[in-house]
Amino acid sequence: MSSAPNPLVAEIIETLRLRYESLNHYYEAGWTESWSHRRCLHKHQTLIEAARCAMPQGAGWYVFAVENGKPRELNETEESLVNKFRFGPQWTAKREERP
Repeated sequence: MSSAPNPLVAEIIETLRLRYESLNHYYEAGWTESWSHRRCLHKHQTLIEAARCAMPQGAGWYVFAVENGKPRELNETEESLVNKFRFGPQWTAKREERP
């Protein structure tokens, strides 16, 4: 069995992604720089990919989701995953200890 993707299947998938782009959500990195909000404008498929893009920008970075071409705040689960990446696994344990 060949591990190379079928070119026709790859073309069909790419066409569907372009045609139905509004149905695809993605994540972007954002940060503050000199009192202004900046964003990377990349279409990251995962939260961690977006977080890695943001980290070199300094301490004031964040990740947000884009759905139907409009930015939205991360939900609680997404925010927790980003914070676990940012602060390490011990962050989750400390948050659970709080009353």
